[in-house]
Amino acid sequence: MRISFTSIAVAFVLCACAEIASAQSVYLDPTHDAYDFLKRMESKHVITGYRDAVKPMTRGDIARFISTINTRAEVLTDVEREQLGFFREEFYLELKQQGDTLSLPEERWHLYRYRGDPGEFNIDVNGGYSYQGFPDGSLTRTRSNGAQLYGYIGGSTGVYAYFRDNHEEGSRLTAVKEFTPQKSGVISRADVGYIEYDQFDAQVTVDFSFLRLSIEKMPNVWGAGEHGNIILSDKAPSYPQIKLRARLGKNVDFTYLHAWLSSDVVDSLRTYHSGIGGQLGERTIYLQKYLAAQMLEFTPWDGVNIAIGESEIYGGRSPELIYLIPIMFFKAAEHYSGDTDNSQVFGSVDITAIKNYDLYASLFIDEFSTEEFYLTNRQRNQLAFTLGGRAFDLVAPNTELSVEYTRCNPWVYNHKYPDVTFQNHKVDLGHWIGQNADYLFVGGKYRPMRSLQLGAQFESLRKGDKKPTEFQYRLPTPTFLYSPMWKTQSYGITARYEPVRDLYVDLRVLRSRYTTEVVQNADYAGKTDFLLGVRYNFH
Repeated sequence: MRISFTSIAVAFVLCACAEIASAQSVYLDPTHDAYDFLKRMESKHVITGYRDAVKPMTRGDIARFISTINTRAEVLTDVEREQLGFFREEFYLELKQQGDTLSLPEERWHLYRYRGDPGEFNIDVNGGYSYQGFPDGSLTRTRSNGAQLYGYIGGSTGVYAYFRDNHEEGSRLTAVKEFTPQKSGVISRADVGYIEYDQFDAQVTVDFSFLRLSIEKMPNVWGAGEHGNIILSDKAPSYPQIKLRARLGKNVDFTYLHAWLSSDVVDSLRTYHSGIGGQLGERTIYLQKYLAAQMLEFTPWDGVNIAIGESEIYGGRSPELIYLIPIMFFKAAEHYSGDTDNSQVFGSVDITAIKNYDLYASLFIDEFSTEEFYLTNRQRNQLAFTLGGRAFDLVAPNTELSVEYTRCNPWVYNHKYPDVTFQNHKVDLGHWIGQNADYLFVGGKYRPMRSLQLGAQFESLRKGDKKPTEFQYRLPTPTFLYSPMWKTQSYGITARYEPVRDLYVDLRVLRSRYTTEVVQNADYAGKTDFLLGVRYNFH
């Protein structure tokens, strides 16, 4: 059975006319500093019930946790108290709507504020400039500018719009940003020496008494991981989606989404030429592609958060109603639909039961067989996992030590049908290292004041080959990191300074060593990876 987008939109409007409850339902960018601050507070046992395996969360949800933190709590450092005051200003509108007027500061500055009945909106600009030099001698200069809006209509509907245009020039030009956690973009214009690409998001969200429904174009970050996410990450360009989030109890949350992805696979039957000469008359049509995903988060014991979920990539046809049913078992739905789709299962665990420590793990299973797990000539264990941990204030107040390891086996995120790969615009929806790779990060941070953060880090990335897709279905599967392989290791310092609110100065200086089996004897040792950037009002 098929269902059109128009039908979905009509259903959304009808739901919006139903009985609703007062809430603040604007989703907050998953890279915002507030998430890291709340995880620190949870690890120090200042707050409880915080679950962040599914991001983004709403500004209202963040504000509720902010309001529970006592500024006089003895475990808070002076810097953390300053951070708390900063976030109370940031979420002033949400705290006021929730009735938290205790020591409420002045509202933070916005370029334009509209306060009326029934709407309240804030409008700001964003932009930045960065210079990056790479170990191979190439460089990139990027400048960007844009604007953003968020606010509420009544007490139940939230709206958000964000746009940033990027102009990039230099000797290394790519909107995909391969092998880095930087967000990808879709090139809108390119010429000799420069490219341009946009990054934009938007949402309309309606809150009910226990359920939140939205139509949006937003990134999703699912699972545990500080330096990349193997389930869903914000690496690929964000995508339009319908999202449903439900609070099923004090300790249980459920999230479902259905997204429209870009396959970049030409539909040769529908592509045509209009008759106008040359390429001007060529109309290229691409195969349709969709993502259905759901995650259940629950807290069986204080300090232990578990999340389990599944997803399905399907395409080449209109949206299927069977994948639009929340709580549907997608693997069974794939069997029902003829086994032409691509299913995944995943989960994560986050443990903060030990004060000042955060231990976490994520597992992503693309294809796995328990019967053939130990049979080296039969196994096709296409999975990925992340293990990590952080210690807060272990060395001194306002410090953080972290270690994280991620491994993605060969063929993870891939599929024999190109329109059902785990990708959007040919960029993996999961971890930025991609298949047949592993990544180790060890680092420390120190925040002497709220506006200044200093860090030191070591990271190692190993990347194996990717043979043609036909080898994915041959046995035995190639060994992990099969040749040719390349490896890069780097160590150095990072810094971020916020001289005035929302204006960030970023610095990164790393010494790198790069070795490869692709080019014989290629070894770039002792080269510098340098980044200096100034950005305003984006994370």
